[in-house]
Amino acid sequence: MNIAKINLIIFLVFIWQFSAHLLYAQDSRTVIDSLAKKLESLAAKNNGTSIYLRTNKDIYETMEDLWFKAYSVDQKHLLLSSNDKTLYVQLVQMETDSVVWEELYPIEGGISTGHIYLDNALREGAYWLCAYTSHSLNGESKRFIDGRKIKIIKSIKELEVQKKKTAIETPLQEIAEFNLFPEAGLLLAGVRNTVAFKATAREGDPINVSGNIYEDDKIIGSFKSIHDGMGRFQIIPTAGRSYNVRLESPYDKKSFSLPEVVREGMTFSLIANQEDSLAFQIYNVGRPQSFYLQVQNRGLPAVMASGEIKDSTVIKLPLTDVPAGISEATLFNDKIIPIAERLFYIKPNKLVIVTTEISNENAGRRNKLSLKIKAQDQHGKPVIAQLGAMVYDRLYNDPSDQKDIQTHFLISNQIRGKIHNPSYYFDASKSDRHQAMDLLLLTQGWRSYNWSGSYLSDRNLKINEIIPEIVTGQLLHVKKEKVGSQQAIMLFDAHRRESQLVQVDNSHIFQISPENMLIGRDVYIKHFGKPEDMELKILDPFQQIRKIQPWKRIEYPFKSFRDTFIKDSTLPGLSNRSIKLEEVLISARQQKTFRDKYIGYLDSLAKYQNNTDRAHGAWLNCPGGDGDELPVEGKTYIIWDGPNPPNSHPFSFNSTNTKRIVYEFPKYSEAELMKMFGIVRTKGYYRHKAFYEPDYDKQQDSAPDYRNTLLWAPNIITDENGEATLQFYTSDINSLFYGLVEGISDDGSFGKSTFQFRVNP
Repeated sequence: MNIAKINLIIFLVFIWQFSAHLLYAQDSRTVIDSLAKKLESLAAKNNGTSIYLRTNKDIYETMEDLWFKAYSVDQKHLLLSSNDKTLYVQLVQMETDSVVWEELYPIEGGISTGHIYLDNALREGAYWLCAYTSHSLNGESKRFIDGRKIKIIKSIKELEVQKKKTAIETPLQEIAEFNLFPEAGLLLAGVRNTVAFKATAREGDPINVSGNIYEDDKIIGSFKSIHDGMGRFQIIPTAGRSYNVRLESPYDKKSFSLPEVVREGMTFSLIANQEDSLAFQIYNVGRPQSFYLQVQNRGLPAVMASGEIKDSTVIKLPLTDVPAGISEATLFNDKIIPIAERLFYIKPNKLVIVTTEISNENAGRRNKLSLKIKAQDQHGKPVIAQLGAMVYDRLYNDPSDQKDIQTHFLISNQIRGKIHNPSYYFDASKSDRHQAMDLLLLTQGWRSYNWSGSYLSDRNLKINEIIPEIVTGQLLHVKKEKVGSQQAIMLFDAHRRESQLVQVDNSHIFQISPENMLIGRDVYIKHFGKPEDMELKILDPFQQIRKIQPWKRIEYPFKSFRDTFIKDSTLPGLSNRSIKLEEVLISARQQKTFRDKYIGYLDSLAKYQNNTDRAHGAWLNCPGGDGDELPVEGKTYIIWDGPNPPNSHPFSFNSTNTKRIVYEFPKYSEAELMKMFGIVRTKGYYRHKAFYEPDYDKQQDSAPDYRNTLLWAPNIITDENGEATLQFYTSDINSLFYGLVEGISDDGSFGKSTFQFRVNP
């Protein structure tokens, strides 16, 4: 690798109390070059994507449409990915682990949008909405983050009761875990070490604690939580002494030991994290030695330095062209062995600043509203961004759900573990958010970093991508002596409006591409031979996903339940609305059809072409051998029911050897029908549906308007001024409405904005 051509890798040589030597500089450059190449080679194999799902609301009633938008983003560069063309979507009932919906949707330029119909038969409860692509799902991964939690209910009444609850005092929670994290992974004797701590309850809820630090049995300091049960303290340990912390009331019987003090070696501390630079203090106890410091971001070398140290030195590293986000610093000794590591967040202010302005915060029913959106960078410059916007009744908002586009890609996608209240770290109204983020990363430990060298090396040995971008099938010859020469098969949709030919290779293999799947939700495949001579086999695209059940490995951000009740006494009740949503939804929907149009067509063919039943007057399959008419379904016929049927006319019969039946055509299953006609079916892309939006300026409607989602605009692109304007109408529901706009810029920055307004009677 030519370091001169890579802006992100800056070779710096620092010498403290020593003179520079050309030979040392050359050797150091070689080592740095080697370290960078090793990391790059590990990261190069990780070309995965991550999927972020946004739904039009958090809580649904049955017989509604769930609308979603999916962002497929390259994990390494955090840019919209063009690698994936097909999105696999499943809806899974949490309690039973049963898949209640699975369909395919097209991805264009890293974006996919679609809807899911929530059938009335769905049981109430919590569900996982999961999304996968050929580059996002690894069969060997122990964690899965590309899902979204939703709740399905039968009645709005249940939801209103829950929302009107108020937070109550909860009993004292027992500490399930208390962990201590030396800043760089070890305690070095005789130097100032920073130690972070974290206390949590059994369900992961943070617990604020305080206590004292002991050297043997002597108190040498105290500490208390700063944010979400996390905090830090400093200590200068002495070799040979033991150190522990003891918590104060109400946890005063709890004591925890610090790691054993290391007598000799190196460690470091981050002493300044600014927009344009980092500063580290490196400590050494023992013989003077050379060191190497590497800063990497998502597997890419960012800044590297080397030097020689006797006691301590301060190194300042520039951040020119270094991408924002969670980064890892690793300190190597003169034997190029990593001895200390630390996570931190670079350039936390590098986000898309999204602002929203609603034209009327106190609107009336069926009023036209305008929503002005502006996207800027941290310096106030306009940003062209790919955004999505939604507005819905706040009753359908789940405040405990802390997943948004920022927390997904900037935290969950970078470190392992379930994070409490992650949106706090990007909330500009929280003045301590950067300090809190640093505590979060200190208490995760560098081993939780998805891009650490050891994790990348282990993952590369186990990569097992299980979802095909192209569906594969095979044309088998049932009779070996009839080796066919078919070079193509036919694909067509359920309405037979569109058909395509697909080539079959010499191994009798054919492939269904994303372009082929545009035919429709169901793609039918037919060969050109006789049904009994050949057989079509097609891979079920969801088979492997169902086998590994990724949703069982979900790590989902959360917020304490006791903090999520709505305390707004102005929430309108159902009686004030005079609107019963469940009645309207049921009457407004059509029932699902059992079979699509093409299967119905095959059923009709089978009834007539394959039906050997014949009628003659009142007889069905007359034993005399005559009759050439097809029977009529629903008509009553006489059939011979006794032994020794006659074979000519005339013959006698009575109630002992005949009976009357109401004729029904033979019933075939879908599998039987397709086998009968030599056809197989695979999934194509689920049909596109337009989100309904009335225009009351053009046409007034006397029917009640019961929409609880007023706006669903998943594909917004801001102009050169970073602006976009949307218009929509309120419904007949008088309530407080919640709005959200979020998305990604063309340089991989993320942003969101929320707003509220009221619709009055």
